[in-house]
Amino acid sequence: MSLSRQIITLIAVLVLLLFAGTFAISMHTMRGYLESQLGSHAQDAATSLGLSATSHVGQEDRALVTAMVNAIFHRGDYLVIRFEDLDGLAAIERVAQPVVDDVPDWFQRLFSLQPPQRSATVMSGWRQIGRVEVVSHPGLAYRQLWSSSIQTLNLFLIATLLALLGGTIALRLLLRPLKAIERQASAICNREFPHLDRRPFTTEFRRIVDAMNRLSGKVERMLDDAGRQAEELRGQAFQDPVTGLANRRQFVDVLEHRLDTPGLLATGGLMLLQLKEFKAFNQVEGYPAGDALLAEVAQVLTKRLEGEPRSTMARLSGADFGLLLDGVNEEAMRLIAADATGAVVGLYGRMRRPSDDVVHVGGVVYDGQDATAFLAEADKALREAQREGVNAWVVRRHRPQAGVPRSAKAWRELIARAIEEQRFRLPVQPVLSCPDRELLHHEVFLRVQDPGQPEIAAAELIPMAESVGMAPSVDQAVIEAVVLGLQAGAYPARVAVNLSALSLTESGVLEWLLDELQRHPVAAGQLILEFPEYAAQAHVDHLIRWINRLTPLGV
Repeated sequence: MSLSRQIITLIAVLVLLLFAGTFAISMHTMRGYLESQLGSHAQDAATSLGLSATSHVGQEDRALVTAMVNAIFHRGDYLVIRFEDLDGLAAIERVAQPVVDDVPDWFQRLFSLQPPQRSATVMSGWRQIGRVEVVSHPGLAYRQLWSSSIQTLNLFLIATLLALLGGTIALRLLLRPLKAIERQASAICNREFPHLDRRPFTTEFRRIVDAMNRLSGKVERMLDDAGRQAEELRGQAFQDPVTGLANRRQFVDVLEHRLDTPGLLATGGLMLLQLKEFKAFNQVEGYPAGDALLAEVAQVLTKRLEGEPRSTMARLSGADFGLLLDGVNEEAMRLIAADATGAVVGLYGRMRRPSDDVVHVGGVVYDGQDATAFLAEADKALREAQREGVNAWVVRRHRPQAGVPRSAKAWRELIARAIEEQRFRLPVQPVLSCPDRELLHHEVFLRVQDPGQPEIAAAELIPMAESVGMAPSVDQAVIEAVVLGLQAGAYPARVAVNLSALSLTESGVLEWLLDELQRHPVAAGQLILEFPEYAAQAHVDHLIRWINRLTPLGV
């Protein structure tokens, strides 16, 4: 029930109680007054009749006295008129029925009147000869009492209606600020913050309005602060602070959303761009210069993608950038890869870097693969570009493969298990001279056996091992197996083993190999080590060191 209805109901109950009390007191007073009037009326009649009848009673004119009594009684104002002697015997008596037709019986029973009996002495000279007793008829009193109650009730009803009407109007005016406060509260729930300028007259409501205005302003400030904090947190969670691009989390979310929504990425591709030896650049030039370089790379890539509004670019980690291209074909991807490579090389050129080899780009065309496979194929393309040569880029189409796509963590676990459990298979292939088909040596090929899955070739394994930093461990395991085979005479000729670029730059691998070959001198004279030409050119100093240390052993 609303507050106004409760107040109106309370007013009505109070008015009803007030009316009931007032009515009861009024009826009691009126009834006492009427009974007193009836008594006075009866006394007057008894006195008058006693005086009038005195002379006639003394003369024993009974007929005249009877006529006088009848004349008075027939007027209907009396209930009982009786002449009695000194012994109490009625000489003349008239009695009427106490019937009042125009007053309800229930009212007469509820407010019954008891007309008092009055008497007067009848004298003959100085001698008392009898008594006159009179009881007034209550009919007129009942009518007056009934009429008074009706008038009082009508007055009460009119007053009640006027009070309720006036109270309702007054309450609506007084409670109008509550409606405004309710609308203000609803607006606050809808993130709107109105201010009530009109202050009510009532002190309590004025305080509530002032409090709500303060609350509205404070909530608005709190939500604004929370919104700014949420925006800052969103930026921290999904934006790279150095370049202003999306970070890896945001990039992966966008990639998964587009790939999981049918038709959202009909054509396009994914590119990964990696700056070469960025860690060394930071160490030489300082981290502020590294951050400035990353910001400039982001700017030139963003400028290159101005014509691709549906594309997304992010800094994934360190010096790795990701480009999700939407609505482009393979040829357009090649152009973008070439332009991006040239733009980044130009940045390094302005900084007069000692090496021209600064960036590699790998891309894959979308052909229905999921996000994990998409990223894995782009990463393989990036590794292919790194093996291609200076500032190389590779864009290729989707190559379906058996088995399930693996994350970096899964590759790391797979390689670690393969090394620990010796899951390598090392088939060999003869290398012959072209003119006379003379056997020069055998070349070892690496295969990794994964239970329940097809064998993994070196072309797929080595790029992933390099990406997770485990290529030197794989090379060591392969060399160890080949050296044991050479020492045991398992190979009829010299054997060539391909090593990764990471093993060339890892000083610990060379020291380990020296110890291994010194313990197996026969194997050292039959071992051939091969590095990618690109790695050898990029790390000439390391290559010379390997040659100087291993040549005396016959490698």
